[in-house]
Amino acid sequence: MNHLFIRTAIASALIIGAQGASANQPAEDYVDGQQYRAGSQVCYGGDLFRTQWWATAQQRPAEALTAENTWDSPWIVEEAGACNGSSEDSASNGDSDNNSDSDGSDSDNSGENRDSGNSGSSDAAVYQSGQSYRKGSEVCYAGDIFVAQWWANADQLPSDALSAQNTWDSPWILQEASGCADDGSNSGDNGGDNGDNGDNGDNGDNGDNGDNGDNGDNGDNGDNGDTLISLRVSTSQVQLTGGGPVQLSASVSGGDSALSYSWAQLSPSSPQADIAAATSASTSVTLPASTYDVSYVFSLIVSDGESTEEAQVTVQNLALDGGAEDSGDNDNSGGAVNAVISTSANNVGCSGNITLDGSQSTGGSGMSYIWSQTSGPSIKLSSYVGSSTQAVLSEVYSDVIYTFQLTATDATAASDVAEVTINQTGCASISDHVMGLSELKAEEGARTTDSLLQEVKDTVETRNNAIVEAVQSGRNANPENVQRVESIITEETWEYLFPLRAEDYTYTNFLRAVAKFPAFCGEYTDGRDSDGICRKALAVMFAHFGQETGAHAAAWDEPEWRQGLYWIREIGWTEETSGGYGACDSGSSWAADVWPCAINADGGYKSYFGRGSKQLSWNYNYGPFSQAMYGDIYTLLENPELVADTWLNLASAIFFFVYPQPPKPSMLHVVDGTWEPNSVDLANNLTPGFGVTTNIINGAIECSKGSEDYRSQYRMDYYKSFTEYLGVDIPAGEELGCANMGQFETGGSASLNIYWDKDWGWSTENPNNESFACQLVNYQTAYSALNEGDYAKCVEGNFDMTIDYQN
Repeated sequence: MNHLFIRTAIASALIIGAQGASANQPAEDYVDGQQYRAGSQVCYGGDLFRTQWWATAQQRPAEALTAENTWDSPWIVEEAGACNGSSEDSASNGDSDNNSDSDGSDSDNSGENRDSGNSGSSDAAVYQSGQSYRKGSEVCYAGDIFVAQWWANADQLPSDALSAQNTWDSPWILQEASGCADDGSNSGDNGGDNGDNGDNGDNGDNGDNGDNGDNGDNGDNGDNGDTLISLRVSTSQVQLTGGGPVQLSASVSGGDSALSYSWAQLSPSSPQADIAAATSASTSVTLPASTYDVSYVFSLIVSDGESTEEAQVTVQNLALDGGAEDSGDNDNSGGAVNAVISTSANNVGCSGNITLDGSQSTGGSGMSYIWSQTSGPSIKLSSYVGSSTQAVLSEVYSDVIYTFQLTATDATAASDVAEVTINQTGCASISDHVMGLSELKAEEGARTTDSLLQEVKDTVETRNNAIVEAVQSGRNANPENVQRVESIITEETWEYLFPLRAEDYTYTNFLRAVAKFPAFCGEYTDGRDSDGICRKALAVMFAHFGQETGAHAAAWDEPEWRQGLYWIREIGWTEETSGGYGACDSGSSWAADVWPCAINADGGYKSYFGRGSKQLSWNYNYGPFSQAMYGDIYTLLENPELVADTWLNLASAIFFFVYPQPPKPSMLHVVDGTWEPNSVDLANNLTPGFGVTTNIINGAIECSKGSEDYRSQYRMDYYKSFTEYLGVDIPAGEELGCANMGQFETGGSASLNIYWDKDWGWSTENPNNESFACQLVNYQTAYSALNEGDYAKCVEGNFDMTIDYQN
């Protein structure tokens, strides 16, 4: 059976199961080799299990029985002995081994007691407002028991699960209604109904419920007057670098006698922190220095001799070098990669040559290096790959600070990023008009106040590569949007969705590509559904992968929608082939001068053919992409192969997904609802939906034909499959095709001027009455309003003037 239809069958079975999938047990039997989504319930070995998150076919319920922590397996035991594995009604299993304390009470009363919540609430702590909870945490909230499917932030309340349309819309799921009283103890209803149950067999795991908040035996539960323990823990530092001491403190109230305290380190198992006073309410904890980032989880258990309460706190210990993950995550690495830059000089006079050397960087075998310039007047390095490079610094008018960045990577993809600054003394005499850098920045800000432009700038914002290169699967310090993607697309899911992908389309490269763009699968603070938008964005992007890079082999075993990312380089092209996809001859076009083509080994121009998941083509696209990824146009113009060989192979698709092409909106703004068509758009039948994303990508070729182009139809088919798999609802009115759409036109709601060009106005205060300013235009130029600093470059490139970098 196709996995697509298995998922549909599972969903149907779960709905039936909630009402009694069979008359004999509370859920369907586990099916070996089947995948299960978060919240699924199955019977396995006579016990009832539930998935905390997506469970692959290889992850079986039995793993939960040997797991040391709830997060070690996607499965947890919901109720032992709830399924008897036969046709007999499990509710009548009064003599089960699990019911060792049973006095033979009738099965009807046992059934009532199971519903009352005793079996699930004894270990559930009272939900603490403002506290974050890790995956697997159980809490009592408004009388109900909730469990966290993944990390729950302080602003994500358990009650969100009650209004969620899908289990993935909230980190919380309702585990048992009325499973505990409003104050977090067991439901007060137990006092009445449980009088018949005595030490009821279904509650055998709870004993006499002594752990359930001093309930005594259930018969006295209604008159319980014991004081519950309320506990919160805090830390003096949630994050520190290079190890050192932190103070952990407890705030405790309640309890009926003297309290005892027990601090412990829950994770990781190594390296161990030193807990100074493990039995005190507050303690100092010393974290050891580490060459990789470590997320420590500490637990405090407080007891008054009869009842107990537990709380946890997390402390991030960042590596001193800010480097990549521990070699344990990187198969062949001899240790974490540590990028090091040495320079021939850090201070230069009027002019000079500087050597940047990264050969002292350490790591595993097969080290590679990428150089870029991230600040200062633009210069061209002698090389952008290799362990060393040279920079020639010409005379400048004012003192200047240059910043150069080195990315060092070993054969296992463990990476680190180092930066170095070079100071140059200004000395050049000039006769041009001088403008201070601060003046130019202020003018840039004054000319970019449009609200839509600000939204677009926020959408295309990128992270420093030092953060990106540190990303590894499962790393606790991964950026928030990466963790959201990891909760939806696990490495096993990636393997399943793209089984035929080219070797360099790795899961780590995918996560690093996501990390580069905070807005992609980022957090929306205006009430929009962040997880839902992320799922839909992934479905849209993956569907286009299928068309752009898919094998399109209908006879193969894998369905075509799972054949994406098959191609990483355009068919028929190699890195040695010269003279393709380049506007290269100087003077032939302004693009040739702004984004100059590099020279191949045979003396011809390097080729900028399609590479990566977007099949990025042409030097005038490689240059802007390089600017966005490295802050330096030359890195990829000189080494276009990096778009195929590194995480850029997937970042190029996300780059295209979040960047608009006015009058076309970005695909992200279509998915998240930012783009709202106006009358011009509607006149061209341009409405939100998957079809308009096809129009954005290839509208002139695939759209506006009256009948669906076969390529557009492929995209639609893939989209339906990915939405089904990822649990994304397609609204009834969503337009999936583009056959009847016109093209985007100036005047549409996404029409936006995002390029700078010379302002031909005049000013009597300036030499020759020139404006010494640039204006926003709707045609492409060398200067983008989406790149900070391009306004100053535009003014400098269009007027006889000099920038004073110190003012």
